[in-house]
Amino acid sequence: MTIKAVVLDFDGTIVNTVGLLSEAWARAASLMGIRIDPKDVEEYVGLAGPEISLKITGGDEAKAEELRRLKDEIYDAEYIGKIRLFEDVEPSLKILRERGVKTAVASSQTTRRLKKYLSLLGVLKMFDVLVGSDIVVRRKPAPDVFLKAAELLKVKPQECFAVGDTCFDCESAKSAGMRFILVSRRGTRCENADFTVKSLDEAVSIILGS
Repeated sequence: MTIKAVVLDFDGTIVNTVGLLSEAWARAASLMGIRIDPKDVEEYVGLAGPEISLKITGGDEAKAEELRRLKDEIYDAEYIGKIRLFEDVEPSLKILRERGVKTAVASSQTTRRLKKYLSLLGVLKMFDVLVGSDIVVRRKPAPDVFLKAAELLKVKPQECFAVGDTCFDCESAKSAGMRFILVSRRGTRCENADFTVKSLDEAVSIILGS
């Protein structure tokens, strides 16, 4: 089946934010007397904020809500200016769009934040659709964000490749009926990934060659 669209994860796939987010979560937790190493938080990045905060607080919903507020405050004040695109992102997106392949982001971030970050990075216009966790019923690893992206792009899930950097992305995309490419920038392995590559330009070669 002809590939008509590519749906990409955001954090860790398009931008270098895994370490930044992990640090912000750990710093926010420390303000609440919760000690957690940023490296331990990294395994949660890919989930939405409500899920991450519940994991850090051991399921305490009141503490989780306060933790999210603190993390957002710290992240917005000190980390947004440090967000960078991976070097292979703009060239890869340009090639896809030149070949007539539609592009979307399906993320555990909110749609508002996705729009803000991509605008700041100067690549918002390179995506046809943005789908955040705020506009679906179930967040990753449920398939909803990828299914919503396909719906808004007006393509079938089988006509899409999904690209991400975590096994949460893999589970979500495969459940949506999409083929999945793991961009393993941090050495991640997912048994169910259709392909595993080290860069986005490698992923594009697979997509265009399929």
